[in-house]
Amino acid sequence: MKALVFKLLALFILVSVAQSQELKVIKFSEAKKLFENKEALFLDARGEKLYKRGTILGSLNLPVNRFQKSIAFLPNDKDANLVSFCNGIKCEKSDELAILLQKAGYTNVLVYKGGYPEWKEKSMPLMALKTEITEPKVKESKGQKYQAKGTTIYLGEDKGMVDQFWFEKVVLNELPKNVQLVDIRKAKDFKEGHIKGAINATWDSKTETINLSKISDDKLIVLYCNTGMQSAEAALSLKDRVGKDVFYFDANVACEKNNCKVEANENL
Repeated sequence: MKALVFKLLALFILVSVAQSQELKVIKFSEAKKLFENKEALFLDARGEKLYKRGTILGSLNLPVNRFQKSIAFLPNDKDANLVSFCNGIKCEKSDELAILLQKAGYTNVLVYKGGYPEWKEKSMPLMALKTEITEPKVKESKGQKYQAKGTTIYLGEDKGMVDQFWFEKVVLNELPKNVQLVDIRKAKDFKEGHIKGAINATWDSKTETINLSKISDDKLIVLYCNTGMQSAEAALSLKDRVGKDVFYFDANVACEKNNCKVEANENL
């Protein structure tokens, strides 16, 4: 009898855990309704840099790696509607954030997979960091020249960043000599499409590690992902190498097989 009770208890725990991991995904129409009726708090799971560039009006920035530090900003009401979003269908940060919210006891967690790109495309209300620049800044000149390991690159405004406007022009055509382009997305995403000449080394955001052991030490490494968000995290995690032989490309990259579109992100 006791054995049966223990088995039933174990089954109940497994079912409860499984249910807590189930995510309710909503489409644009439902997200729009919740927003317009002011019935939910929208949570941007992207990094601070992308959040400042533009986000859903009134949303709170809550990156997964800052969850414990930012949980105090969440509602005390565990039944409040929370909508997690990030940078579109392939961005998994919204899912990761939703799971953390469920584990924290929130019962009405929704995932809006269309995220910021779809919201912007639909001309919905946005907000962004205010700057003193009133007209779009045209990037004409290259950043500071950097020479090492038999090659020359140009540096961006932030530590460990290649000049994204310069790199945008060369990455699909002719990479500089001794530059190794590294796609840090998951293997399945890499197989679906990637920039020609890139190799795959997946960034593990949970352990904050990336294995670059198979990459030649005589090359400069440039990391990229879909939006520049994770590549920045990955590069900066390699503290002893970032800005020396490891750099990241701050851009939006969309590929279908080897047919890729690249758009450099504007500086803040």
